[in-house]
Amino acid sequence: MQSTLTMRYPTAWHGDMWREGAPCGNGIVGALVYGGVGREMILLNHTDLWRGGKISDIPDVSASLAEVRRLLDEERPDLANGVLSGALRDAGYSADTASPFPVCDIRIDSHTNVTFTHYRRVIDMEKAEVRVSWQEGDTKFVRSTFVSREDGLCYTRITADGSRTINADVALSIHDSETMRSNMIENLEISVKDDTIYYSADNTTVYKPAMGSYGAVMRVSQTGGVLESGKQNIHISGAKELLLVTAVFVGRERQAGLMEAEAQLTKLKDYDAALTPHAAKQSELFHGAEFSLTEPTDGEDPSNEQLLLEAYDSEMPNMLTEKMYAYGRYLFLCSSDPNGNPTHLVGLWNGTYSCFWAFHMFNVNFEMIHWQALTGNLVPYMRMALDYVEGFIDDFRENAKKIYGCRGIYVDSVNTPESGKAACLADHIINWTSGAPWLSQHFYDYYRYTGDEDYLREHALPFMAETALFYEDFLTVGPDGKYQFYPCTSPENVPLSTMQKFGSWAQVAKNASLDIAACRELLLNLLEGSKITGLYADKRETWEKMLTLLPDYKYNEDGSLKEWADDFYTDNNAHRHHSHMYGVFPGHTVRKGSPEFDAFVKAEDNRIGYGLGPQSSWSMVFMACVNARMYRGETAFHALSEMVRHCCMNNLFTLHNDWRRMGQVMCDDMRLAPFQIDANIGFPAAVNEMLLCSADGIIELFPALPSKWEKGKIMGLLTVGGHIVSLYWEGDTARVVVRGGY
Repeated sequence: MQSTLTMRYPTAWHGDMWREGAPCGNGIVGALVYGGVGREMILLNHTDLWRGGKISDIPDVSASLAEVRRLLDEERPDLANGVLSGALRDAGYSADTASPFPVCDIRIDSHTNVTFTHYRRVIDMEKAEVRVSWQEGDTKFVRSTFVSREDGLCYTRITADGSRTINADVALSIHDSETMRSNMIENLEISVKDDTIYYSADNTTVYKPAMGSYGAVMRVSQTGGVLESGKQNIHISGAKELLLVTAVFVGRERQAGLMEAEAQLTKLKDYDAALTPHAAKQSELFHGAEFSLTEPTDGEDPSNEQLLLEAYDSEMPNMLTEKMYAYGRYLFLCSSDPNGNPTHLVGLWNGTYSCFWAFHMFNVNFEMIHWQALTGNLVPYMRMALDYVEGFIDDFRENAKKIYGCRGIYVDSVNTPESGKAACLADHIINWTSGAPWLSQHFYDYYRYTGDEDYLREHALPFMAETALFYEDFLTVGPDGKYQFYPCTSPENVPLSTMQKFGSWAQVAKNASLDIAACRELLLNLLEGSKITGLYADKRETWEKMLTLLPDYKYNEDGSLKEWADDFYTDNNAHRHHSHMYGVFPGHTVRKGSPEFDAFVKAEDNRIGYGLGPQSSWSMVFMACVNARMYRGETAFHALSEMVRHCCMNNLFTLHNDWRRMGQVMCDDMRLAPFQIDANIGFPAAVNEMLLCSADGIIELFPALPSKWEKGKIMGLLTVGGHIVSLYWEGDTARVVVRGGY
């Protein structure tokens, strides 16, 4: 598996240089190396540093549900759309989500007037280390950085191999001080004592409100030359090697935090001694699953820039496919930790103070980030994410009671760690009720992959039963004797009929196919889990009856699945979401041979057939996963290839959409092109699905192998039932190795 990413060009996104930085991290602290030869910046983030937010008691607006349903019965979604959110606002409800907040930057200003050559930035994913190098005459300079999985410290080493020496100023500074508003940082203090720099500030947040202050302490040492202390920086001249070791603290009283961070720096190892145990832990995690399509080469690999240009000329080359797989696993490991928080849309590399979409989005993005956790044999990371969700159960109950008047739980799709209460009052968020059943699938899959019956009894089934309890109260029986799911949305999509009849962008509707599929899977899993454990035996009759009352899918004249199983709502295929494919993926109730399968395939063809312009980076990964389950390897590969061609910067971070206006994957021409790594982290999941599927308990090998992947191997995949499978293939010949796992 390709384990290095090489860039020959420095960060260059004007105004947001950090976007093209080189990331590393240990799941708790993230470091992003960005800048250039003259000034290098290392952005530091901590998983627990969140700013702002507001939590309020939710007023009881459940009486408004009747009005929503009356308007939907009268086929007036344009009027129904804002009823619930309006009722919350009219009742004085206001809430806001917290935002991840940068700790600071390590700033390194090098003093040179010599032309540089052979500039390289390398991400060593096997070690989770970033190396920046260049040549000045006969001297090679190297800056290396990693965040230790062993002791939590950030290490940066600068070496000069040749006749020239290191002459630099180093500091801890406000991140992005050139463009940010100064009022973002509260009570900043920076000081220097001898070889140590102290940085601290206050934080106002509703997430762990006792967090108090945050900051960092950096100790500087050199080999050769002279070190001189300034007021806010340290100057080094004539050195052959420089070592910067930084300890980050959050959630402490200022002086206590500074003292504790300084104490971490009292018995420092040298760089290599610190790197060795860290690299061993990182390598074990990183190589837990491996994917290769090419043979190892001698010398330097092609750079990211070269590979992206090759992809841009035609399609994604196999080496770039390998690297994207490895990078998706790498980013997941570096930005989440079983003892921390699950990674969100920007991971541990947030470089803004009001970060766009920096939250957990439960209507596909959170799920996509964790799709590889089970198939890629990263089970503790899946457990951590589920524990995080389960920790909000009381808030979810309040959501259900106060907004919908129902027992059980309702999961708002926008979430940050301070609360599970509905904080985003956007109409399409409040009207979407399938968050809990979608998450329930992950709870049950955790059991299916690991066989952990204790988890099934104590966690999965209770969460799922609460979800079903909501449906017991929420679902109503319509004139046809079947349940009605309303209000609902097919995430973020507007029915074409609503736009055409009312000129409205209202997303509220009846009977989204996603809702039907997610509820069906929930009930089937509950019944199966109940029989395995003996729990909830008294509920089985209720759940079985609910299954019989679920509405049937409906179909268009061309035989395709309707996105809404209601005659009023017509499909709008100019959209990025593939959520109506839930029965095929991520669910498994619709498989090849099922009576509905061909209709799902036709509906997916209609979505693709509209063109890729309305798509986004993450939706292309979603598309790849769906088509893998449809046994269409060429289509799945094309989706991944087009995503990379249009949405990757030279550091291979994915942007939401193509900012260059080439016509594909533009998603309504969003000029902002937000940085988000759900597509990065979802990429390995799509490859896993293309090469092995066990969703319905039957292991299928190479269900969607594209012709371009003529030879390769993938090792360490986990299946339902707890088997670990490795595949090796060349042409028509394959070897399969299966061993016990969980």
